[in-house]
Amino acid sequence: MEQLPYSEATLADRWRAALDPRGVGIAEAIAEDIASYTHETVDVVIGRMATGAMDFKALWETSAIDVNNPGSVAEFYRDQLVEAYELAQWHSGRTTGQFPLNYARAATFAEEIGAKKILDFGSGIGSGSLALARTGAEVHSADIAQHLLRLTGHRMARHGHMPHLIDLSDGETPLRDAYDLITCFDVLEHVPDQVAKVKELQSYLRRGGRLLANFVEDSTHPDRPMHISSAGNWIRLIRRTGLAPEWVAAGRIGLPVVARTPLGRFRNLAALVLHGE
Repeated sequence: MEQLPYSEATLADRWRAALDPRGVGIAEAIAEDIASYTHETVDVVIGRMATGAMDFKALWETSAIDVNNPGSVAEFYRDQLVEAYELAQWHSGRTTGQFPLNYARAATFAEEIGAKKILDFGSGIGSGSLALARTGAEVHSADIAQHLLRLTGHRMARHGHMPHLIDLSDGETPLRDAYDLITCFDVLEHVPDQVAKVKELQSYLRRGGRLLANFVEDSTHPDRPMHISSAGNWIRLIRRTGLAPEWVAAGRIGLPVVARTPLGRFRNLAALVLHGE
């Protein structure tokens, strides 16, 4: 039976193909990417992946971070690489037992709408950028974590893609009015002001562009102290952003739509994911 483009099996296959094109095993493939950047052995990287979530939590809790100060939060992320191992474990499916497939959905959607230029905002270690790049689009990876961004560039080049890196910590900004598609997955709960961030993302979309993002109604979790904000009443939050969820697109790609507002008032459309990590 032919698999549907947004079925879990098809999306998982797309995720594996992007991160593990040689078929060595997705955790091993990501570990090889990291090891070739850090000059550690693959075994050491895999070991650090296993303790990544605990190590990243400990780093956060022992750092003097003012969560109400965007500069303080940005400084924390800019100077660390510990998060890379935590993200690698998650992207390999070893954290939850499932792959994080939002990027696979986004890549499928990008092909469907013919996206030529994509912004991966909060690109982390670049796994999502790799999935998006396989669509043939030009992918710009933006992050405030300098070490993670350099790792993203390394991975993109290693997999045969041209890196386009935007160092948000160094004052660089994405192009205005430029992108057919922006992805912002598992990012907003890490910023103090979600509404302001989404309004910023809106300015990077071209006319008719789409934003795929996830809002977490309550992101608090004892193991995730770096989740410093929640969407709260997400209907009210989305209305404040000035973006209109696109019912048809969101339903087709299997992402829950959270609100609908009059489309005529707004320049851009958005399909929004409600649940994140």
